[in-house]
Amino acid sequence: MKDKIILFIIGVLVGAIISTGAFYVYTTTNNSNNNNTNNSQMTVGNPPSNQNGQPPEMPSGNNTQGNQSSSN
Repeated sequence: MKDKIILFIIGVLVGAIISTGAFYVYTTTNNSNNNNTNNSQMTVGNPPSNQNGQPPEMPSGNNTQGNQSSSN
């Protein structure tokens, strides 16, 4: 009975070491892949806006955020 308990504890420790190593490898390879793709897709600057600081009007004319007083 004592042998089975020791074997179980050793199995749990070996499993924990293997899973920790696999998680470490996964995170390091995943981070290096993300750094390469994020750097090439990163844009710097502000989004486009008109002179009033508002976003540009939609091409269809359905801009619900724009100034609605001009329709009077």
